[in-house]
Order: sequence, then C-alpha cells, then structure tokens
Amino acid sequence: MLTESDATGGWTLHEHPPQGVMLTRQMYRRQLTVWQEGSLLWFAVDSGTKTLRWGRRSTAAAAKAAAEKAARPTLTTD
Repeated sequence: MLTESDATGGWTLHEHPPQGVMLTRQMYRRQLTVWQEGSLLWFAVDSGTKTLRWGRRSTAAAAKAAAEKAARPTLTTD
C-alpha cells in the first residue's frame, strides 16, 4: 500500500474511497497519478483531454519515475 513516505519529490498522497490511496503530481501541464492494485503499482499521465501514457511497475519509485519520464514534452520536427 502507498504511504506518506512515498509522497516525496513533489508528489501528494490522497485517499479516494473506494479506489484507495493515490499519489498525484502536476508536471509540464500534465496530471500524473500512481495507484496500487494488488501487488502492482499503476501510473497514468493525463493531459486536459486524454490519457497520454499508462503502465505498471513493481515499486512506487519505479512507477513515479516512469510517470515523470512519460510526462516530459516531446520535440516534434515538422
């Protein structure tokens, strides 16, 4: 289960019954969320209108790092 000790580096711990405990962070105008289901931790990166990336990791640190990496803006060359 996610705890207050996981809420470091700009992450905030929230309790959302019945979903459970979630970590959230705003980064690059995106909403990052980490939550636990069973033994896996899931992450999602949302813009204002859609989910940009999601996945699962085995630890809270890995899920937070994956969400932060996925939230980074990408350079496009047109």
